[in-house]
Amino acid sequence: MASARRLLGFLAMTSVALVVAHDLVFLLAFGAGLDEALAHTGHDGTWGTAVAVVLAAAFGLLGIGALRLYRLGVVARSLTASEGSLRPAPKVFARSLAGLWLRLAGATTLIFVVQENLEHQHAGLGPPGLSVLESAEYPHAAVVIVAIALAIAFVVSLFRWRRDVLVARIAAARAPWSRARTTIRRRPSWVERRHASIVVHQFSGRAPPQFGAP
Repeated sequence: MASARRLLGFLAMTSVALVVAHDLVFLLAFGAGLDEALAHTGHDGTWGTAVAVVLAAAFGLLGIGALRLYRLGVVARSLTASEGSLRPAPKVFARSLAGLWLRLAGATTLIFVVQENLEHQHAGLGPPGLSVLESAEYPHAAVVIVAIALAIAFVVSLFRWRRDVLVARIAAARAPWSRARTTIRRRPSWVERRHASIVVHQFSGRAPPQFGAP
């Protein structure tokens, strides 16, 4: 389940990076003639719908993530007032950011190249190949993709970093209570049976009470 969520999250990030980088590259190339250029290169009306859906989903996920961080923050503040040494080291954050950035940039670049070649073929044009990453029709496409991937990776890594900090604070605050509960043990039953046997033995060693004759 966790791996499926991570995969879906990565696909969502890649989709956002793709549509933003794609339209930004065409905007740099054609400016006010963006719509005409998109139509000429095989981007029909479904592309605009796809962009709207992807961006709406991205803003929705951003809102859900912000709400989750807010709730975690409320719980963390109710348990402890200080983050102390629970902040992740800068190297950990940097490695996480770099790893996500490289994967996101690579996946977005691959999908961008494949998509543009397929769209050119669909429009009856020759496949441009890798020239979609740098040409007059696609100015600085590779740089744009890398920059957009970095921006998205930074935002996502920042969300994850804050989530990990809050979860660590909550876990650290609850740990003493958990340890206290585990140390409270019920008295072993054999002790109770031993005490009962001692009492029975004491009574068994005594003479029965004598009652006076009527």
